[in-house]
Amino acid sequence: MKEKKNIEFFNRELLAKYLCNEVNDLEKLEVETWINHSVENREELEQSRKMLDSVDAYYKAGSFNSKFGWENISAIINPTQMKVIQRKNVRKEVVTRFYKYAAIIVFAVLLGSAGYYFGFRNNIIEVYSEIISTPTQVINEYILPDGSVVALNSNSKLVFPKHFKGDTREVTIEGEAFFDVKPNAEKPFVINAGNALVKVIGTTFNVCAYPETETVEVVVETGKVHVLSKYNETITNKNGVFLVPGEKCTFFNKSSVLEKSENRNPNYLAWKTRDFIFDETPLNEVFRCLEKTYHVDINVADPQLNDLKLNAQFDKKPIEFILNVVGLTFNLELKVENEQYIFSNRLNN
Repeated sequence: MKEKKNIEFFNRELLAKYLCNEVNDLEKLEVETWINHSVENREELEQSRKMLDSVDAYYKAGSFNSKFGWENISAIINPTQMKVIQRKNVRKEVVTRFYKYAAIIVFAVLLGSAGYYFGFRNNIIEVYSEIISTPTQVINEYILPDGSVVALNSNSKLVFPKHFKGDTREVTIEGEAFFDVKPNAEKPFVINAGNALVKVIGTTFNVCAYPETETVEVVVETGKVHVLSKYNETITNKNGVFLVPGEKCTFFNKSSVLEKSENRNPNYLAWKTRDFIFDETPLNEVFRCLEKTYHVDINVADPQLNDLKLNAQFDKKPIEFILNVVGLTFNLELKVENEQYIFSNRLNN
């Protein structure tokens, strides 16, 4: 498992750089993870943005050079990174210096006020941790600060505070995870999943929310789960949907539409359990499920083979065993080429 990374927000330099579009991709991701963590964080960032916009509008009237201003701010925060700027017109430097340093002072004061507001509104600077799985790794068990247990599918990330404070336990998921939430009626567990919110008290359920997909899917195993849209305030979605064991919610990110249905996929958790049930399942669906779980490529030489239907059950078997059973069941030849498993019709002798 990748080493956990602590992220401390309300860093003045990082926040200022983000608001001035001076961050690199990693810094941008770090700040936006914090932004997406809660509605309060988004409100606080917007308040800072408005204050800085006011400063920018004021000093544009004095032809203030924001590039030089930022370099001076960086020099104050990180003196070791100070840059020496050569100027040919000394008299012009004296005239413009007033505007630069006046802007720096106001900028610093506003950031200080924002930091004071953030810190005392939340009582303490929050430190966030994250767990990340690689494209071929599954993290079967990770214990969160409240005692809840999460399993993380491949190519996924979970961000959470080092300590749950306030009246909720809030985390953010990108990818797929199975949650076993420790009950606490006074402090609901809240998951940010794309544009959806998942709220529970104590239950077990699966959330699939890969950023590149158009939907967020929630399947409940035990307990009761509440799924809502973050942004859609229409009457139909205002109160979201409630799910009980065996039910599924599909949330469409673009339209914020929520669809509740019965979960008809017995293998939704196979990525974690490696247990499979195939009941008259076409081979193309069987292969897609196996590919997702074992991170392999499976193909057929004849497309008609995809229509063959499999009845079988496998409990924690290796991929080679399962594929050999498929080959024997349908009298198919199985071979490996270029790291791909390929099925073809067996030639009769």
